[in-house]
Amino acid sequence: MSRPPNPELAQRRRREILDAAEICFRRRGFHQATMQEICAEARISPGALYRYFDSKADIIAAIAEEKHREAEEAFKIARRQGGFVEALALVVAQHLDKISSETEGALFCDIMGEATRDPLLAQRLAEIDAASVESFALAIAEAQREGEIDADLDALEAAQMLMAALDGIGMRASLQGAPSATLLSQFRTLAHRYLAPAARAPTYPRATPVRAAMRDP
Repeated sequence: MSRPPNPELAQRRRREILDAAEICFRRRGFHQATMQEICAEARISPGALYRYFDSKADIIAAIAEEKHREAEEAFKIARRQGGFVEALALVVAQHLDKISSETEGALFCDIMGEATRDPLLAQRLAEIDAASVESFALAIAEAQREGEIDADLDALEAAQMLMAALDGIGMRASLQGAPSATLLSQFRTLAHRYLAPAARAPTYPRATPVRAAMRDP
């Protein structure tokens, strides 16, 4: 009679694979790193690796999902201790500190570039991003109910805009080596002015929602 699977062992092995993959991706780039190299780094057989992940795209999606989950948890903790924008700035600071390093920044750009060529990777990253945007929008809506954020803003659109701004800041940090402290200050100013209840921007015609526009032929 075969033994039932050990959840703790499976979780530990999955963690070892993800750690090994990150090392290989930073060392050789996402495109150049091979599944064989990841197996060697993790000291497992290809058969064992494929029991957990189907492809490199599957691995990088798991890494991205984990990082998004960690950022959301850090934001929730910071939110309980202070204001919305400062909680957001704390998470952004952690992100910029990581991405400002040469290897982490190069990996970030490498993955974004690969997603333009790999439909599977692009789809997985889009799904993870959509879930993060939805979660962020819920946090914005809660802050609006508390009077901390302009109630006239559409929470989902605000979440999309701030996430887009963060992606752009991350690219600048990676490609231009801009000081993370400067970028953080700029993002904090942007968030304050965009979200503050007292700030009333001119009224413009409402744009077609991003997801609806993508469905149009």
